[in-house]
Amino acid sequence: MRIFTWGTLVLATGSLVACGPGGRNSNGGDDDDDNDGTDGGNPGGGDGGGNANNCSEEAKLVYVVDEDDTFSKFDPATRTFTDLGRLDCPAGFSASPFSMSVDRDAFAWVLYSNDDLFRVDVKDLSSCTKTTWNSPNNLNKFGMGFSTDIVGGTTDTLFIAGGEDGPTGGSSNLAAVDTGGLTAQGVGSIAGWPELTGTGNAELWGFFPSSGGSTPRISRIDKATAGMPTNYPLSSLAGTPKAWAFAAWGGDFWVFLKKGSESSTRVYQVDGMTGMVEGMTTASGRSIVGAGVSTCAPVVVQ
Repeated sequence: MRIFTWGTLVLATGSLVACGPGGRNSNGGDDDDDNDGTDGGNPGGGDGGGNANNCSEEAKLVYVVDEDDTFSKFDPATRTFTDLGRLDCPAGFSASPFSMSVDRDAFAWVLYSNDDLFRVDVKDLSSCTKTTWNSPNNLNKFGMGFSTDIVGGTTDTLFIAGGEDGPTGGSSNLAAVDTGGLTAQGVGSIAGWPELTGTGNAELWGFFPSSGGSTPRISRIDKATAGMPTNYPLSSLAGTPKAWAFAAWGGDFWVFLKKGSESSTRVYQVDGMTGMVEGMTTASGRSIVGAGVSTCAPVVVQ
């Protein structure tokens, strides 16, 4: 997701993925208050395999896209990128990627700055199909993430959070999208403009950058009410955001963030159990404006 300033286009966003601490497991219980069978304090709750059954190897990876349409995969173990090519979506000369998510069939859903939504085969980037999405309820700009409908399930729902004109502070609207008919069902209003990530444990999380002097945070978002029962403040990530993106993989969170006068996106690894920042890597020369990881990704790295 990115910030627009009229006259000058300022953008960046990203999403990272990492091998979390080996052998970490949660009790797989329901320690929160929503009775959905998930542990509200850990994106790696449950067994180490996640819900990877019937998933291709491509669907277990993290993908990122730069503002110049360069599409890459990211290796969390080495924190390195492998460029796969350039997107060839018919979005128009002046449009560029704004946000991205990936479904369990290894298709990237890419939102462009002109509000068009495309579906891209990650194995064949020339296969980029414009969807019939028409921004219902003024949901023109948004962050997005797929989450399984039940813990360990094989069906997902795409959640989006955004509004009409892009990140301008204040609140955004959370909605669930039927990717078959491309209709959106509103869930509720949330404070801030997050990038979203879901998990195979049926959870939905958001990264909220600084806004109006607020402290950045990672929050678990209730998919039924838009409430946020779990919050991890991240004061070390404070600063004026230019772009941000977010993913959960292997039990940890990864935040791609470009702020202030920074020339490249920086990637932060955040412990999924404590919310503590474990490390930072500069993605030198990259301005990442979208990222995605499907619910096939492991929730715990053994």
